[in-house]
Amino acid sequence: MKIEDMISGKNDKEEIIIGDLKIPVSALKNFMKEGYEHLLPYKNEKTLSIWGKTCTGCFTEQEIREKA
Repeated sequence: MKIEDMISGKNDKEEIIIGDLKIPVSALKNFMKEGYEHLLPYKNEKTLSIWGKTCTGCFTEQEIREKA
């Protein structure tokens, strides 16, 4: 899923639900500033795989919230 499409039209104070996780829009915007472009939820592990052209990572909900 493209991060840009998911947060389009949303403000920084909103949260979106991805899989079983509630993710702040502001955190996803910060990931985009760092070069991340796509994400894929892993429901069983309750994590998100997030990647771009030059970066990749797997983050828990807590780690993502720290980016907000």
